[in-house]
Amino acid sequence: MKGLLSFEGPVIQFFHKTGEVIIATMLFLLFCVPVVTAGASATSLYYSIIKSVRRERGYVTSEFMRSLKRTLGKGVILTVGMLIWFGVLILGRMHSGGHMALAYSALIAVSVCVSVYIFPVLSRFDMKLAGIIKLSFVMSIRYIYYTIPIIAGTVLLAWLQYFYLPMPCILLLPGAWCYAVTFMMERALLGYMPAKEEAEKNDQGGVTDTWYYE
Repeated sequence: MKGLLSFEGPVIQFFHKTGEVIIATMLFLLFCVPVVTAGASATSLYYSIIKSVRRERGYVTSEFMRSLKRTLGKGVILTVGMLIWFGVLILGRMHSGGHMALAYSALIAVSVCVSVYIFPVLSRFDMKLAGIIKLSFVMSIRYIYYTIPIIAGTVLLAWLQYFYLPMPCILLLPGAWCYAVTFMMERALLGYMPAKEEAEKNDQGGVTDTWYYE
């Protein structure tokens, strides 16, 4: 019992990580308020969860803000672009029929799949916007067995939160789901990173940070 309740024990560590997830989620929700910063906020949520909560590197607040500062510009552009793109597709779907409606529906489905990877990719790689979108598209197809569960889980949890779960759960649910997603997303991202030996040889920060491989 003493070992269970020690600082390094599983009980204290569980509550410690839960607290970090709640802090990351609160920061995520706060920086989603302006809407246009939602993408950078999602990027920073993923970055802080994988680095601070899972890998236990740094503090979740400082890592979240570091990522937000680094990705804010691209995150805003991607968010605005996605809002416009989905708006056009949804309006097109609403005002069309037959084959055009099917085409719009297919584009919406593909775009949703691509959007799953955009912000994790932004959190990991220093790339141009076109490169981020291209890599996200390729990953959405190559790792379709991750793409579908992530989308299905996100929709299910959003539905549960809206209709059944008490409102305070929103302070934990996004971060907890992000934590779960990292176990799939990291396997996909590692497929596009340099070999660990090369990263250790040229460790200068960014994509070559060796903690990514732990």
